[in-house]
Amino acid sequence: MKPSEQLSFSKLENDYLENILRELVNQYNIIQMFFTKHPSSLFSYLIINIEKNIDAQQLQQNKWVKKVKSLYQINVYFIWSSRLHHHYSLGCPFIAFYCIPSAVMFQNLESQNSIFIAKEWKKYKKSFNVYQNSFYHDHDLYKIQVQNLISEGSSNSIFTSYARLIAYDLDYLEELYCGNKSDSLSLDQRITNLIEYIPNVQKYFVSNSHNQYYLTDLFVKAKEATADDEAIYREEMYEAVRIAEQSLYRLIEERFDELKKGIKKESSEKLEVSFQIDDKPKDIILSVAIETILKSIKIEQIYLYHQITYGEKTTYYLMLITVGAGNEKLKSLNQSLKSKVGEKHDFVLLSHSRYWIQNNLYQNQAFFSNIIQEKYHRYSSSKYLPEFHWEIPHKPYHADLYFYYKSTKNSALQFSTIANNDLENYQVLDSLFTLFFLSFCRTYIFVKTHYLPNYVSSHTLWELCIYADPGIRKYNYLIEQFWTDFFPFLDRHMTLHHKLSKFNKEEVNQMNVIVEKLMCELHNLVIEGELLLSFEQD
Repeated sequence: MKPSEQLSFSKLENDYLENILRELVNQYNIIQMFFTKHPSSLFSYLIINIEKNIDAQQLQQNKWVKKVKSLYQINVYFIWSSRLHHHYSLGCPFIAFYCIPSAVMFQNLESQNSIFIAKEWKKYKKSFNVYQNSFYHDHDLYKIQVQNLISEGSSNSIFTSYARLIAYDLDYLEELYCGNKSDSLSLDQRITNLIEYIPNVQKYFVSNSHNQYYLTDLFVKAKEATADDEAIYREEMYEAVRIAEQSLYRLIEERFDELKKGIKKESSEKLEVSFQIDDKPKDIILSVAIETILKSIKIEQIYLYHQITYGEKTTYYLMLITVGAGNEKLKSLNQSLKSKVGEKHDFVLLSHSRYWIQNNLYQNQAFFSNIIQEKYHRYSSSKYLPEFHWEIPHKPYHADLYFYYKSTKNSALQFSTIANNDLENYQVLDSLFTLFFLSFCRTYIFVKTHYLPNYVSSHTLWELCIYADPGIRKYNYLIEQFWTDFFPFLDRHMTLHHKLSKFNKEEVNQMNVIVEKLMCELHNLVIEGELLLSFEQD
């Protein structure tokens, strides 16, 4: 890193701000600074990537930040490193558009977190589409809810639902224009703040002299009326609210399109930067994990076949080719990994011997052939390890699916019988619930991937379900709302506990909902998907 007196921020063309930035580099662990002056934006953007969250929050509140925004139309945004990388991994186009090599005006090459570079559009496109489609999907759900309430004539609920929908729109407008959402503020404050970036917004909301808006006031009245068990009848305002919301929706569409075009254009140009960037930054967490595994087990090969970040947690899916690493060993290894890397990182460990994989390719080749590839390879004990004898051609099929499905269905029926008995005798209900969940996961994974897992932990099975089909994550809320820690509860009841069951009705109902929803999911997949045409569908 250059000494601060030698640093030049001439790109800013602002002596006042340049002096402040030199002081920041001396006082804080600044990783990168990105500056973009874009003709279509009202503001220039100065994004400062800093190491610590607390520093970013404190610096964002400094008076000079507001001053340079007001006087020089430069929007300064402090973002801590992990958040920047996380938002980019989610496909957030704000980060991909503004945090690019050509915008870098300062780089701390000594920092371990200093490497950040946007991918080519072809590589980034999938993440962008996931981010954009997530908006459209959830927006449609909100709209359907509003339409259903209108058909039912639920006036109060219509306005409160529209308030949630407009808040949802503001979330995305803020992220697309400002880099982060301010959902702790009132709707009035959020609308007023956005007008600075998007003057058109003021066309959609009638305001008073205090930057309060007619429609948001209507939302507040509807909420208060609901709390007082009263009703407001303002059907004539439905269309006005719909038009305002639709206008915000169009702004989001336009911003998506603008950022998408800018990212594609940037990736198509050959950019020259004044510093070297490592094309493949080293994953410290993965390195620690592999080192820990190698110290615990004699490994032939390790494959990182999937990695996903959800919220603040990153999950690594590792296939270990080894001999003698049973479920207890994997459980112990997982605990050791968590103690070393913390709760923000999780590991889904599968272990099989080379011979077992080879011997079971007739059933599992579709699964293993997707994993055992060079692009996922992370470790080999020798360059002379034998290649697998893949079946060519291989036609995947679901051998014995009928029996797996029938077993799962029977355990669901048995659970339901006990859960709904009039005497509220719930003996063995915990074991039945565990049996159903494990059976469901194994069957679901088998249907989706042609792989039938061993009897690994319940948490590993659920993570494999998510790997097989990310859509199953929609039931995570049931797991999170469970009255106790869900997966430890299941793992405890994989073995016999000779004691009385003491569940209350609410706890039983929670289990019942999970059984019913997951069984419905499996029924739609297997029966409605016509995977059992050769068997009696009972």
